Amino acid sequence: MTKVINRLFVGLFSVLLLFIGCVKEDLPRPPEDRIVGDPVVTTADVTDITTSTAKCGGEVVMEKGNELSARGVCWSTSPNPTIEDNHTIDGEGKGSFESDISGLTANVTYYVRAYATNEYGTGYGEEKSFTTLIDTTVGTLNGYTWVDLGLPSGLKWATCNVGATSPEDYGNYYAWGETTTKTEYTDENSTTCGQQIGDISGNPTYDAARANWGGTWRMPTKAEIEELVNSCTWDWTTQNGVRGMKVTGLNGRSIFLPAAGWREGSVLIGDMGDYGRYWSSTPDESSIEQAWYLGFVLDYYDHEVNRYIGRRCGNTIRPVTD
Repeated sequence: MTKVINRLFVGLFSVLLLFIGCVKEDLPRPPEDRIVGDPVVTTADVTDITTSTAKCGGEVVMEKGNELSARGVCWSTSPNPTIEDNHTIDGEGKGSFESDISGLTANVTYYVRAYATNEYGTGYGEEKSFTTLIDTTVGTLNGYTWVDLGLPSGLKWATCNVGATSPEDYGNYYAWGETTTKTEYTDENSTTCGQQIGDISGNPTYDAARANWGGTWRMPTKAEIEELVNSCTWDWTTQNGVRGMKVTGLNGRSIFLPAAGWREGSVLIGDMGDYGRYWSSTPDESSIEQAWYLGFVLDYYDHEVNRYIGRRCGNTIRPVTD
């Protein structure tokens, strides 16, 4: 009798387990949009990396709640970036998307993650990292900065005048062929006026750029100033309160030449932001008293290479390097 009861109990228990399993298996599952929580998102590979931009993106594979309020990518120079860092907003809803990352610094490693936000929170994709390209259009030499303007010659122009501490600073004034400043600029105290002399570019005895900055810095030749004049766009502008010329090269890079005037005798002439005079290294072949220079005058002429100025005058100098 006991054996029969045991067998009956085991049989009923087995039927009960089978019933429970069938009921569990047959219960309807909630649809995807009823599975609440942070969205599920993946991060795409980073492409089209430049010195300051890149492309990324991702895909929202599960919304897990109501429709997304935002999606995009976030990035930082530290791992695990969040939407508290720099981020894009690239639409909403499920699916793939592409993001443009901008405002980056050259030769820096960044970390990026795709994200998606719904009413329950923000989900992040896997982290990717990339390094922006090195900016070969800007560099330094002996502590002074140069810019590659994309000129045909490949010549690089300094961002400051000799003796200046910023692009807007006028810097020092030099008589042509002299490497030190002085209180008066006259024919009588000019060391090169009246001399038959060739181009002085790179000669430390006469070239104020080479003598004061060293390295391969030098004064530009007449031909190199003509290249700057003919290959670039010139615009009068005011930079940090200083008036002068913005010179924009073929690659979009630019330099600023302040209208610093010039010195003659003991007087600074044109110190109103209306005149700019920059020496070349090339003497006037028809006169032992003059040398070629770059000049610009507000409301008169924008920029030209001229020779009708005495070597005695104190002009500013903007160095170049190859």
